[in-house]
Amino acid sequence: MIEGLSRQALAADAVVFQAGDPGDCAYVIEDGCIEILAGTGEARRRVAILSRGAMFGEVALLDGLPRTATARAVVATTLVRIEREQVEGLIKRADPVIRYLLKLLLSRFRSVQDQAAGDLLARDHLAREKALSESTLNLQEAATRTLTLVRDLGHAIDAGQMELFYQPLVAYGDGGTIGYEALIRWRHPILGLVSPMEFISLAEKTDLIHRIGRWVMERATADWKDLKPHCRPGPGVTPFMSINLSAPELADAGIVAALGDCVARHGVPAPEIRIELTETIIVENLDAVSANLRTLAAMGFGIALDDFGTGYAGLDYLRALPFSCLKIDKVFVQQMANGGPSLEIVRAAIDLGRALGLKILTEGVEDADTARRLAEMGCDYAQGYLYGKPMPRDAVAAWAAGRD
Repeated sequence: MIEGLSRQALAADAVVFQAGDPGDCAYVIEDGCIEILAGTGEARRRVAILSRGAMFGEVALLDGLPRTATARAVVATTLVRIEREQVEGLIKRADPVIRYLLKLLLSRFRSVQDQAAGDLLARDHLAREKALSESTLNLQEAATRTLTLVRDLGHAIDAGQMELFYQPLVAYGDGGTIGYEALIRWRHPILGLVSPMEFISLAEKTDLIHRIGRWVMERATADWKDLKPHCRPGPGVTPFMSINLSAPELADAGIVAALGDCVARHGVPAPEIRIELTETIIVENLDAVSANLRTLAAMGFGIALDDFGTGYAGLDYLRALPFSCLKIDKVFVQQMANGGPSLEIVRAAIDLGRALGLKILTEGVEDADTARRLAEMGCDYAQGYLYGKPMPRDAVAAWAAGRD
């Protein structure tokens, strides 16, 4: 029950809000009738009629964006007004997964709403109904998939559905393998292989991310004894396993002890484990992440800044935090052949990393010409399909034999 709701009486033809107005509240029709109009001026057309008990204006209320349509009373109408502050209080107290789903569905519903409004103005009646039906079906399918993932994610580890793939990291110059990056996959019994792009963000909204993170640390560290013999590092280069950590994990006060205990039990020296984090993690949790990174670096763990160039980290972070490696995002690497900004961004990132004494790794290397240019520009390491795709642990030996 939301307390403090106010009522608003409107005369016929009174405008409730117009397209472009702030979305600061939603309305429930207590009595009367409201029409929803899309477009502006002479192109404005009625797209819906709402009567007693209907709610409208809730999408803009919850996503904070301006109104996309105009609402007007058809007859004398009484509305119940719901303010944003009243709803936000309820959302904050909701389950984290419910909050995430609400945000996801609202963003997709907003896209559906905008597309449907355009279709309603441009097509005949049958085409309008078809467009709305197809858009609604797509939204339902997306919501069903997300709900399925949320429901099953908590059981995935216990059921043995999670697995790690390993992508090789090689040195420019002699082409020797210096290590592997551990990449998690979820083999769902119904949906098949699910990318971490889908389920990691769900896990981060709950404590499941900590269970998944601990599992990755354990599995990757345990597998290292089998993968290390398939490394061919150059003189003075320590081979390593690279593990990704998310924002909640790196900000967790227990992460340092967990990593230390993990490598001790598996007999792996700390310098043979490298932690990767993205720029966004630093910005969101600077104090907690900074303290943990410094402790981990002091213990000997390598620290890499992943996806460099796509986040928000400033030069102060590169100077102040104990990074040992800079990973240049594949978005820029794969557009180098076109010249222009991407090439200059890669060149500038390499120069910056070298000036700071960091090793440079480029992601997404898929052709020999790109690899040659990156080597000439001073990169140290490469990762990409030119050298090897992510593969199960048992496939690494055959891949390494083929390279030899």
